[in-house]
Amino acid sequence: MEYHFREEDMSLEVAESYIEQGLNALPDEAIDQLCEKMCAWKDEILTDTYPNLGRAEGLLEAQGRSIIPFISISDIHIYRNPYDPQDPQFGAVLSAGMEWDYEDGIEIMIKGQEVLEVREFLGYGEHSIWDEDDYRE
Repeated sequence: MEYHFREEDMSLEVAESYIEQGLNALPDEAIDQLCEKMCAWKDEILTDTYPNLGRAEGLLEAQGRSIIPFISISDIHIYRNPYDPQDPQFGAVLSAGMEWDYEDGIEIMIKGQEVLEVREFLGYGEHSIWDEDDYRE
C-alpha cells in the first residue's frame, strides 16, 4: 500500500502520525459504518451493474465486517482542508479494489475518523472531503 500527501501541506511525520493515530485506529463505529457502506455498494453493483459477475465464494452473502476480506486498499491520499489551512483535522481518500468491481475501483472518503462516503473512483481529492460552501462567509 502506498500513501501520498503534499509536502507543502504537511511533513512526513505528520502524515504518518495521521495514518497511525487516525486511520489505523478507527473506532468500532467507523469500521462498522465503512463496512455498511461497502456492503451497500457491493449489493448495488452486483444487483444493478454486474448481475452475472463471477462471484468469490461468500461474497454475495457478506454483510457487516465479513466484507473486509473482499476489499484491498491500494493507496491512501492524505489532505488538509483546502478552504481552511488552519483546520487541524485531516482527511483521506482511500483507493480500494474489490473482488466484485476490480476494473474501476472505489474511493473511501474519511474526514478525521468519520467515514463520509464510499463511491466509484472520481478522483476529486480533498474536494470530496470538504465542502467549499461550509467555509464561505
